[in-house]
Amino acid sequence: MGPSLRLVYGIACLLFARWVAGAAIRDDVAVLDDSAISPKDTINVDVCVIGGGAAGTYAAIKSKDLRKTVVVVEQQDRLGGHTKTYIDPVSKKAVELGVAEWQDTPIVRNWFKRFDVPLYQYNFTIPGVTSKYADFTTGKLATPKEGDLLGAWNAFQKQVSKYPTLVNDLSDVPYPVPADLLLPFGEFIRKYKLQDAVPYLSLYGQGWGSFVTLPTLLAIKYFPPFFFSPTQLSSGGPGALASKDNSLVYEKAQKELGEGLLLNSTVISMDRSASNLVKITIETPSGRKIIRAKKLISAIPPVIENLKGFDLNATETPIFSKFKGHSWYVGLVQNSDIPDNITLINYGANNDQNFDIPILPGFYDLFATVVPGLHYFLYGGNDTQPTFTQPQVKTALKDTLGRLSAAGTLSKSAGKNLNLVGFTSHSPYEVYVSSDEIAKGFYNKLFALQGQRNTYWTGAAFVTHSSAAIWNFTDQLVTGMWA
Repeated sequence: MGPSLRLVYGIACLLFARWVAGAAIRDDVAVLDDSAISPKDTINVDVCVIGGGAAGTYAAIKSKDLRKTVVVVEQQDRLGGHTKTYIDPVSKKAVELGVAEWQDTPIVRNWFKRFDVPLYQYNFTIPGVTSKYADFTTGKLATPKEGDLLGAWNAFQKQVSKYPTLVNDLSDVPYPVPADLLLPFGEFIRKYKLQDAVPYLSLYGQGWGSFVTLPTLLAIKYFPPFFFSPTQLSSGGPGALASKDNSLVYEKAQKELGEGLLLNSTVISMDRSASNLVKITIETPSGRKIIRAKKLISAIPPVIENLKGFDLNATETPIFSKFKGHSWYVGLVQNSDIPDNITLINYGANNDQNFDIPILPGFYDLFATVVPGLHYFLYGGNDTQPTFTQPQVKTALKDTLGRLSAAGTLSKSAGKNLNLVGFTSHSPYEVYVSSDEIAKGFYNKLFALQGQRNTYWTGAAFVTHSSAAIWNFTDQLVTGMWA
């Protein structure tokens, strides 16, 4: 294997985290009149935050720091959204099922400093672990093509630098939109002869569906000029930070919010018709409550299915109905019979027309972890595939391991007694709209909603899937709300 591929796949355990959680919305119950709720179940606050992932947690704590009263509604039993950590019961070692690391930026350091959570330089490799490449559709070992990775990466960054306004958020999309930004990403790659950068770009494009079909605008938005270079990551140089347990910062935020956090709770309906008040009816483990807030922050993926409990008006509905999302799942498997010192990378040997990226739906990788006997998997759907259940993903994993076994890549017992010890859905992921909608001014229309009906919107759909970028955007949003 040549140096370029060693450079890329030596850091293939990387999953750069950029994810946002959502609160479930129900539409089967009408807005309750205040008289139906006792005074003790009415919550009066300055701001209500829907969703307790990266964006929602930051919005709540920032509001609190501005001396505003706040309540967070979160459907899960914890904060953190796509940040989920598995602690091995024997070794007590942490394995991340979502956010693996963060960019080294001031807002990231300040956020962790605020909760007194130490950060360290993230190590993308595990000593003694070797990567092997196989086509998971056939099970056969594969030999990746060689190329000039660093040269292609530099050429890619030269193209990205043409659009400096995209460093911030999607409110700065230039109009009319340059034709290159509307191309499917695969066509953009071919136009500028960037094929040799695909092995590196595709590591970060996991969860983006077919990857090459995504509008180029949304693909390059993820790779600003200061993004980690392949050399930075492979050398363990500055650029990426992590905690010993990435969920710890959310656990501390959860403790600080206290009674201002409603877990295992769902939005039933809301009323945003008043000029200075938003009323939200929610279902909690202790019964229904009404929240009366001066302002509302929605921090969930804004696909229309997530907003059924919102009283969307004739302006909002046509906008949010355009969003689509991809399906993506992460889990841990025991008894797979994959050797502890082996990471398997899915190489699409029969997908030459799409730069040899994995054929989906399917597994991107099967990573070794710091816990013996435990491998980490990532499973993604294509652009048209519906969501998957845990049993469906487990069946797909068993079938994949069976093909690897039949081809001699793994032992004959591989997959026969597998056990999932961790599973999480990151769907909908990489929420996007079509190039046609982008050309018609979609993002101008989206950002024009900010502040209307006392409602503000944040999350990856407004920035990109980067926690650092989401926190920076949310910081400015919340500060501006009260200016």
